[in-house]
Amino acid sequence: MERHAAKLALRGRIVGMSESGKSADDIAEVGVHRSTVYKWLNRWEEEGELTDHYRREARRKTMAEQDQQLREYIDSHPLSNAEEAKRALEIDASTETLRKRLKEMGYNHRTPAVKPKLTERHRQLRLDFARQHVNQDLDYWARVIFSDEKTFCSTTHGRLRCWRPTNTRQVNCLTLHSVLY
Repeated sequence: MERHAAKLALRGRIVGMSESGKSADDIAEVGVHRSTVYKWLNRWEEEGELTDHYRREARRKTMAEQDQQLREYIDSHPLSNAEEAKRALEIDASTETLRKRLKEMGYNHRTPAVKPKLTERHRQLRLDFARQHVNQDLDYWARVIFSDEKTFCSTTHGRLRCWRPTNTRQVNCLTLHSVLY
């Protein structure tokens, strides 16, 4: 309500400044674009009011059943995107609409956590290294970094994204990468 009152006050100020002989450029210095000044001056001249016109809300493009199908699809395919879901479910709505529906459901599109996949060979190599250096002091071990603690990639496959509920880190949203030795 307070925001609406502030809008009306600004529009009234625009009209008042115009009636006192100020130019559109001078009026625009209150923090609005010159086209906005003209819009409200024309509205005042034509209609004698400064309130927003009522806009009817657009009809919802998806039905509750489609929203449920979308939720189930994303739960089973978290690394997919809205375009893939649209094609798979054959929903007649824009991908932007599907993204909005997912956000309404509490899903966010995030970069998935990346966890290097340790093989039995990797575990054995770590154990062998630890046994060879078991008598080293803590300063030595503070400088040890195993190669699977950071992922390096020489090729790019594009940035992966996943849909997941807010404040979660789902196991099915992890991407596993093998560490090469």
